[in-house]
Amino acid sequence: MRSAQLSQTRDSDSGKVHPPMLTVIAPADGRVLDTIATDSPAQVHRTVERLRDNGALWRSLGVVGRVHWIGAFRNWLLDNRDSIIDLLGRETGKAESETEAEFLLALEAVDHFRTHAAEFLGGRQLPESPRPGASVQLAIANHACAVVGVIGPWTYPLALALFDAMPALMAGAAVVVKPSSATPLTLRAVAAGWASLGAPAVFETVAGHDAGPAVLDSVDYVRFTGSMETGKVVALRAAARLIPCCLDLGGKSSAVVLADADLDQAAACIALGGLANNGQSSNCIERVYVETAVYDRFLGKLAAEAAAFGPIADDEHGTGVMTSAAQVDLIRDQVRDALLKGATLRCGGTGGGNYFEPTVLGDVDATMTVLTHQTLGPVLPVVRVADAGEAFELALRAPTGPSVSIWTTDVTAGARAVARFAPARVGVNDVSVHVARPSLH
Repeated sequence: MRSAQLSQTRDSDSGKVHPPMLTVIAPADGRVLDTIATDSPAQVHRTVERLRDNGALWRSLGVVGRVHWIGAFRNWLLDNRDSIIDLLGRETGKAESETEAEFLLALEAVDHFRTHAAEFLGGRQLPESPRPGASVQLAIANHACAVVGVIGPWTYPLALALFDAMPALMAGAAVVVKPSSATPLTLRAVAAGWASLGAPAVFETVAGHDAGPAVLDSVDYVRFTGSMETGKVVALRAAARLIPCCLDLGGKSSAVVLADADLDQAAACIALGGLANNGQSSNCIERVYVETAVYDRFLGKLAAEAAAFGPIADDEHGTGVMTSAAQVDLIRDQVRDALLKGATLRCGGTGGGNYFEPTVLGDVDATMTVLTHQTLGPVLPVVRVADAGEAFELALRAPTGPSVSIWTTDVTAGARAVARFAPARVGVNDVSVHVARPSLH
């Protein structure tokens, strides 16, 4: 079952072809959630020009005025919390604990930029030039781009979009968000909530496969989150227009297990770090390097943890489903490729529709796509290494990910690893913060 389908209709009287409709399907059970119109490139350009015109009023409000409206938006999010979490869960297939955590992450982003706006946007005065005879002072001021385009992923469609939209709005820019065609409904509802407040009309969404390139061709700044392959296209298209872009690209986060590690703790935590949210985050562990002295013992413990992996919250009955059926096909292909090239299946390995079992693969090497291409699924490939040096060298090879965890009782070795893997987030005897549940203050 697919999470989104496109269809096109023709008026029987005039023969006019209408824009394709996007049918959004619940990954959990195949129900149709909604059918929405997509935006043609011309419609996207008109939306951006409308936002550009409206942005002058938004910028004129100043920081205090913008904080007021973003505060009102925060209150709207809280008032509609249950319906937003429900919609997010239905269109992504995530378990309730995971959708609640994503909602809270989005809310924290709103609070963070609302609270620190004046501090972030204040100008800075630099020291006088040290050159003899020169009396020059430099100042840094912040000026908002007129329209910022946010192109978001299906993995965290609410949180990641607001991570990018909120600082742009707070700085005085108008924002157009193009969410993934697999998960457009939550952002669409959130943008409608903004409009319902009577706030200046500077936050809108567009939908459809043609909308992304059109956003790139019309905005003044692009913020993209997604795959390396698409990121290269976004960067080249932005460069052709000489507009700035910021890319948050996927990769393969790693775990390194050294011979002196607490193997029980490492296995339990790495299972959590790789299988939480069905592995649907670039922070999820997708490569595990283990020193040969403890390789077999660790692999057995990890397989047992993965086979028993269940819901994080006590009142849930399952681990949720994959958001994208196409992603399940990709995972299945990666696992099949690994097994054909000599990997051993320790647990899981099968899936269909929008489901894939928690899977552990042993005897993995760099000839296998499961080690060299992003998975975004519940698969833990484990590689045998001779020592810590080899483990670190392999973990630093592309495609590197945003997170690394090191498992060792040697404090010195852990500290060295933190410096070596910068700027990635490194946890010593701990997994990435992506599995933490934010708290609402």
